[in-house]
Amino acid sequence: MARVLDLTRLLPGPLCARVLAAMGHEVRRLAAPAGDWLEAFAPETFAWLHPDADAEVVDLKSEPGRARLRLLVAAADVLLENHLPGRMDAWQVGPQALRALNPRLVYVRIAGSRAPEPAAQPGHDLTYLAAAGLLGTLDPAWRALPLADVCGAFWAALAVERGLRLGGGVFEVYLEEAAHAAAFPPIPGLDGSGARYAVYACREGAIALAALEPHLWERFCTAADRPHWIARADRHQLAELFRERTAEAWEAWGWRHGIPLRAVQARPSAGLPLPWRMA
Repeated sequence: MARVLDLTRLLPGPLCARVLAAMGHEVRRLAAPAGDWLEAFAPETFAWLHPDADAEVVDLKSEPGRARLRLLVAAADVLLENHLPGRMDAWQVGPQALRALNPRLVYVRIAGSRAPEPAAQPGHDLTYLAAAGLLGTLDPAWRALPLADVCGAFWAALAVERGLRLGGGVFEVYLEEAAHAAAFPPIPGLDGSGARYAVYACREGAIALAALEPHLWERFCTAADRPHWIARADRHQLAELFRERTAEAWEAWGWRHGIPLRAVQARPSAGLPLPWRMA
């Protein structure tokens, strides 16, 4: 278990810190005196990112604040920050200065861009996706999911893990490039326009059908006693079929027949579950 100091604010850094905490690392949040703008703008999001409300206020613009950070770094394993380039160095607590105190320190900076000019400018998910050429691909999903920030958070967590394995190091994670994890060519049939891979209204609720492969589609049609649908799928006929039962009943039916069929949940469950376990 690593000891992590989190100097970040807004979304990518705090999400990375939360992922690290879910993985069992000890995360200590260090807040600036002005706080985090997200706390006032989106308090529900802020509370989700910071389930442990405790944070130590450290003013890096003052020498006592910098001295406090140096003291904490001496006993830490990881430091996360997302200040503009040069800011930490101007305060004399940049990666070289801090790793001189603690050579084992994994210093991870979350930045907007690798290129010097945009890196020196403020940015947000929308501008990172625009620069990466992904807005058209992700429209309209970008309106609800800040993909560059989310991908950046996970890349930063991976950088932390790599640094811990190497025994220290300095890593920069670029949000403009992080979202390229989702820049693969589109997979035919996943846009909801076909019958096999779509969401349908039920008597109560809605159901997601993902019988994309031919063998799964054949299994669905056979189990539904509609073998004549195998050769040709008709969305209107499927819509009529799914309205006969509730979403929960259809989901149970899918379990029995080995068909990817899940009831649509209104909201995700609270918390951030660790989506893997050691066997």
